[in-house]
Amino acid sequence: MSTEKDSMLRVRLTQRQSDELDAIIDELQAQMPEASVTTSSIARYALEKYVSDHIAKRDGTKIFIEVSTADATEEDIKNLYGLLSKLFDETKENYSPTVHYMVGEIFEPVMMKMASLIKLKKPEVKAGE
Repeated sequence: MSTEKDSMLRVRLTQRQSDELDAIIDELQAQMPEASVTTSSIARYALEKYVSDHIAKRDGTKIFIEVSTADATEEDIKNLYGLLSKLFDETKENYSPTVHYMVGEIFEPVMMKMASLIKLKKPEVKAGE
């Protein structure tokens, strides 16, 4: 199903990026079989998003935060999760729904990291039994 245009778009991807792109396409096609999801459609979406994000950054209408967790230990992530959970709860009680929502959006990547740590731990627990 790959077209010449799709192949050209993949030329600059690493093998890992290409494999991940295949996984994304498969996932999206499973969720929405009626949508024709291709490398080209994802590239077009990514370009639109990149330009929109650039404008939002420049105009100050969105906050972009990128924090590397490469050197963080499991304990660091758990501590961060604990701190952010308290902050998140506090915003619900003491601040506007907008502030609470924004904190939730900032907090989401840490929740995802915690979820991946928990998933990684489960097979080790079973192996130890």
